[in-house]
Amino acid sequence: MVWRRIGATVLGVIVAALIVQCAELIVHFMYPPPPGYNMRNMDDVKKFVATLPTLAMVVVLIGWLIGTLAGAFVAAKIGRSRVPAYIVGLFLFLGGVANATMIPQPMWFSGASFVVYIGGAIAGAMLARPAVPSPPG
Repeated sequence: MVWRRIGATVLGVIVAALIVQCAELIVHFMYPPPPGYNMRNMDDVKKFVATLPTLAMVVVLIGWLIGTLAGAFVAAKIGRSRVPAYIVGLFLFLGGVANATMIPQPMWFSGASFVVYIGGAIAGAMLARPAVPSPPG
């Protein structure tokens, strides 16, 4: 059972990360980075994010919400428990904290992202409705 939950957590994180990457790619298509942009250079990343309009930030938040919901759902369903879903949510939340500390962003965006990670993990876990063993007797 432990290995099932570990695998479910890993798969949930992978699913969430793939969806988040897709959302961020959509923003890059909507608002392409300037010529010479190097995504491995944190100064370039900070400058690019500072130029993004509110719509781009909302698209990213929606992607993060869908990714968190899907990752938590998959983890809870496969792990047959809500615990893997909450662990997925924790990993995503910690990533969001790291993101908010490394890349300057509007306060409303940081606050909304934390709500997305916590609420998305809880909702995804609840939507999966993992089997709860009935009490003996």
